[in-house]
Amino acid sequence: MKKTAENDWVLGEDGFTLYTPQRYRSWYNYICNDDYGLKISHLADGYATTLKEPRIAVSNYDFFSPVKGRYVYVKDSGSVWNPSFMPSCTELDSYALTHESGLTSWKSCKNNLECSFSLFVPPSGTYEIWLVSFTNTSKSSKKFSFYPQMEFLLYNSFSVDPVYYSWYTNTRVDEKGAIFFERRTGGLVTGFFAPFEKPVSYECSLTSFFDGSDFRLPGAIQKESLSNTMSAGDPYIAACQYSVELSASETKTFAFFAGIGSDTLDSIRKRYTSVQDVINEKNAVRQNWKQKLSKSFPSIQNKEFLSYLKTFFGYQIYQQSAGMVRGTFRGFRDVAQDALAFVHYDKEKTASILTDMCTRQYKSGRCLRQWNTEGGSNDERDFRDLSLWTLPALYNYEKVTGDASMYTKKAVYLDSDEAVTLWDHAMQGLLYALQFGPHGLLEMGKGDWNDALSGPGEKGGSVFLNQIAYLALSQAEDIALKHGFSIPLFNGLSLSETKEKLYRGCMKYWNGSWFARCVSDKGLILGTRKNFKTEDGFVSDGTERLFLLSQAWFVISGMSKRSTEDGRIGNTALSSMLSHLECSEGLLKMAPGYSEFEESAGNISGLAPGMAENYAIYNHAASFAVYALFKAGRNEEALRIMKKILPFTKDWKKTKAEPYVLVNFYNGGFYEEKKGTGGISWLTGTVNWLSMSLYDFILPQNLDLPF
Repeated sequence: MKKTAENDWVLGEDGFTLYTPQRYRSWYNYICNDDYGLKISHLADGYATTLKEPRIAVSNYDFFSPVKGRYVYVKDSGSVWNPSFMPSCTELDSYALTHESGLTSWKSCKNNLECSFSLFVPPSGTYEIWLVSFTNTSKSSKKFSFYPQMEFLLYNSFSVDPVYYSWYTNTRVDEKGAIFFERRTGGLVTGFFAPFEKPVSYECSLTSFFDGSDFRLPGAIQKESLSNTMSAGDPYIAACQYSVELSASETKTFAFFAGIGSDTLDSIRKRYTSVQDVINEKNAVRQNWKQKLSKSFPSIQNKEFLSYLKTFFGYQIYQQSAGMVRGTFRGFRDVAQDALAFVHYDKEKTASILTDMCTRQYKSGRCLRQWNTEGGSNDERDFRDLSLWTLPALYNYEKVTGDASMYTKKAVYLDSDEAVTLWDHAMQGLLYALQFGPHGLLEMGKGDWNDALSGPGEKGGSVFLNQIAYLALSQAEDIALKHGFSIPLFNGLSLSETKEKLYRGCMKYWNGSWFARCVSDKGLILGTRKNFKTEDGFVSDGTERLFLLSQAWFVISGMSKRSTEDGRIGNTALSSMLSHLECSEGLLKMAPGYSEFEESAGNISGLAPGMAENYAIYNHAASFAVYALFKAGRNEEALRIMKKILPFTKDWKKTKAEPYVLVNFYNGGFYEEKKGTGGISWLTGTVNWLSMSLYDFILPQNLDLPF
């Protein structure tokens, strides 16, 4: 991939390549197998962790500045530099960073010495692999030194004091130059940094490595050689020195292994007998990911969009659903929505994820908000939308795979050893969620999809809940008719009667132009005209405000398909949504934003205006809108909004965010200088719902992006 005249980066079918080491923000890649994960940025800062419980943070990390990562220092011709630019910040003659599926690499040059540096994780095992190559591009021989370096941690928390943790960790070096770190509290944990070729010197003490300096130019590198000292109670590091001589045009490659496990290095040394074996593994990893993400997109002609679909679109789905993006916490609704997209890539893992999700439900039908995979405290907050997501996930699984067996798979409840079918889990979830209040809406409990909307109270009602429950019941009806399943009565009402009640409750909050968002337990309506009042006395909170969610979900739910008039109402709601919320950066989640805390809204009004859920382009919600517009047959508008969501269409100098993965939100610009700034990359339900639009509408209709 070559740099274009207009851009500092290129998104191609091999991945994303950046040609400037921008320092606004670290742009990350996630690289992992089932056992071990590496998060690494374009500046080489990042960390590794094991992915099986109990998780161990293998390497240390600073979340506030990129000074801890995987660094290669090069000392040549009187200068010290890094192929990743950081941490020395020495100006390079050329720099190219490539993030791709399962691999991150740099190719940089300084003083006619070219360095290629790659990081990847093998298909299995608790370790990562480094490949470092040098090419002498001058017409004469070159002598230089280089220093691969990584700071280990080996604890289950990044909050451990580095002075404290070093007291309980011993270091040693074997005859082949491998550096070992043995943590001897809380059970023996062994980390290692192992070169394929023995170094000329090494360093295990971070204090000695700095030697009165810092990461920009460590004192130890300024000397002839490293000190060959153990940590001996100092914070610890793995640093090696190599002295290299290359003739003109000569290339030499070095391999390194870093990871955890007392026996892991023995298996590595048996598996890789030459550097070429390591190179072959790298190529195999690249090919494996290409196969995993291989999809046909015959209608897509836009080259950048096609490259995105073949690389980071699917890769973000993979990493969020089954990789390391979500960390140790899993959310019920998050996992259910992940399954909407992940089923297109891995049927078996999706089935396993959905089955495990159902085990996070109580016999009453209530679901955990989040659970800790390490066995710590769970989030027990009773958000009433949670149990309504099971049916859409199961329904979509059958639609995509043609496999109806998921309904009859069994899973235990959280508080019972009795295994029941996933269909029964879904029905019990419906029974729990279908609790109507005097406002005609389903009660919110601690909230609905919008976690920050905490003010309405447990007896407050949500228009959105009525809408998603309507969708779930419609899907239940389809499944029952197709497969002969029985559907229970819901508080004495049949399925059709319950759907009618949900619809009537929703229509109470139609103001002629858009749907309200919710009603507080004190009778205040949020998200409608300021003078709006229902016949039974529920009144506006006094602010004219429109929320995206209830406009989009009137259409997504299928309520707009009930009659011609309902179709007109749905289209009017979508038009109001666009006219009130669309801006140059995307589609606002609601407008106007909250500039002061309001009790009826709760935490959402406590967020800084323009951030996250308060007057931001919250892309997860915007992707609901895209799906709704497609469902309403408004393809041109859907594609227009989708274009604004996609990362590669943005000016990174404005967003500061990665042009290759979707972000959670863009700042809505309550403060003009913040407008368009991206927040929280990789972790967002946006990718799941854009996948729904892609597979339900774009590909079946042979559509392409209009640019």
